[in-house]
Amino acid sequence: MASCEMCGYIGESLHRAIVEGTLLSLCDKCVRFGEVVQLKQIPKKIVDERLEYYRTHRYSSMSLPPDFSGDENIVKDYAQRVKNAREKTGKTQEEVALDLAEKSSILQKIESGHQEPPMKLARKLEQFFKIQLVQKTEKIDDDDVENYRSSGADVTIGDVIKLKK
Repeated sequence: MASCEMCGYIGESLHRAIVEGTLLSLCDKCVRFGEVVQLKQIPKKIVDERLEYYRTHRYSSMSLPPDFSGDENIVKDYAQRVKNAREKTGKTQEEVALDLAEKSSILQKIESGHQEPPMKLARKLEQFFKIQLVQKTEKIDDDDVENYRSSGADVTIGDVIKLKK
């Protein structure tokens, strides 16, 4: 019998997973904190490269400070662009996730359109695939306010906000 290297649970079915750059044996409950590694399916060299990446970079796109440049946003068709670019490379989602040091489930959600990538991950995807995912946001001028003005004499918040759909 072996024990979970995170919580200490003693059991027979443990999973190998990378958690913050360390390969651990984890129970079913703790495995969600890392990325499962199937050593039989993925060559040891790739796992070693992934671990080295974590050790040298010590970050993931989710833990980096947010980009406060409010004048940029993700393009609407990000899911299709990422999927097409990945398919052109001939790699699987798991392989691309390993290359980017991200979870494959995040990449899957992005490609399906269920999750918009954070700005840092969008930048990583842009560099990796050489595609455009981030665009500049248009600023609203006083002339634009006049164009969106409602029937009332005063400008309301609804007159200047463009709803994102």
